[in-house]
Amino acid sequence: MRVLLGSNAYLKRTENRDVPVVWDSHTAINPHMLVMGASGAGKTWNLRRMIQAMAKTADGPVRIHVLDVHGDIDLAGASSVKFSEATAYGHNPLAVSPDRDGGGVRRQIQSFIAALNRTSRQLGTRQEAVLRALLTDLYAANGFYEDKPDSWRLDDGMARKYPKKYPTLLDAARFSAAKLRALYLGADAKAVAALEQVNTKARSIYARNKAMGQIRQTLGNAQADNPPTDPELDKLKEAAIAAYAAAIQGIATGRELDDMIRYDSKDVLRSVVERLESLNAIGIFRPDEPPFDAKAPVWRYDIRSLASDEKKLFVYFRLEQIFRQAALRGVQDLVSEVVVLDEAHLFFTDEPENPLNVIAKEARKFGLGLVCASQSPTHFSEDFLGNVATKMLLGIDEMYWDGAVRKLKIDPKILQYVTPRRSLAVQIKTGTENRARFVGVDLSAAR
Repeated sequence: MRVLLGSNAYLKRTENRDVPVVWDSHTAINPHMLVMGASGAGKTWNLRRMIQAMAKTADGPVRIHVLDVHGDIDLAGASSVKFSEATAYGHNPLAVSPDRDGGGVRRQIQSFIAALNRTSRQLGTRQEAVLRALLTDLYAANGFYEDKPDSWRLDDGMARKYPKKYPTLLDAARFSAAKLRALYLGADAKAVAALEQVNTKARSIYARNKAMGQIRQTLGNAQADNPPTDPELDKLKEAAIAAYAAAIQGIATGRELDDMIRYDSKDVLRSVVERLESLNAIGIFRPDEPPFDAKAPVWRYDIRSLASDEKKLFVYFRLEQIFRQAALRGVQDLVSEVVVLDEAHLFFTDEPENPLNVIAKEARKFGLGLVCASQSPTHFSEDFLGNVATKMLLGIDEMYWDGAVRKLKIDPKILQYVTPRRSLAVQIKTGTENRARFVGVDLSAAR
């Protein structure tokens, strides 16, 4: 892939020569880019032309995923799909990767929980434990087991009446609601409630008898150690025994006791059920794949209609799926897939498991590139910046200059030179020099 960025501003000014400045995926040490510019600095225009150039100059088949947060990166010839609560398709965040090293049930559950915890509504410790247990049971009910890698595939060789499928959020919501009903209405729940009544009554009688025993001891009563039995307690014990007998007779799956222990709090389980139902109601996590044109090199995901947390979940889940599929393809010599993410700072966190960090560190060898657009380099960690070979400054607000100088090691004079829509500064690490410097670029040659 080759993208003409413009002409070398220094040579044009000093020697009146138009020497092109070109980004080349063959020479850059990795295909990752960070495009930085304030509102109105030309990010959208530059992203459009870079995407078009990448699609046109790719050495082989390429897929460019454009995650359009504002819905303004419209491109001629792109296959665009809008995502909202009204769509009948989406992305299944519970689909399991069959990769023995980087996939599996446990990995998918952890990724799902981590994505939820990157939103404004983080899970509590008990909620997380209950959700993990629910999803583990849900996967097992669908033939996917944590400790059996062969079961992670859809075609696992097992004979079934119906084809094996990945569970969906709708399945998770229904499954958890059924667990909640069982906790409220099941025979085991009745038995536990009866036992609680017995214990409560026994404690009350014990406290009363202890007090009476102390009084009798003081008075010298010989019956202090043999208090009379309580008919009400005997009645409660009989009811508890009957309830436990019914619970034992009602055992069907052999997991009833485990469920009682794992889902001991109805309030916590109810909160998890409500969270899953809310996620399913968003409408973007359908099992049916979105109707992208398989022949179009550019797929544009229009997510402007989604709320902030919904955008985060969609982006995290989609990035993880794209990376997982790239890893399954194995090592690639050429860049065959690129993700373009506008307003990337909204989705960035310092955690190593964040899909942005994973792709920046590990995706190059799988032929996957990442193009992030944001307002300033100060929104990203030095570790992330160090893993991005190409950094492009389109003009950032003065309040970010000190941070940019510190993080990018850029000469302040370069920042002063950059004029939105007329010039930019770019650093491209090629591996042929110890330190790649920022170069001023005149944009007139690229128009």
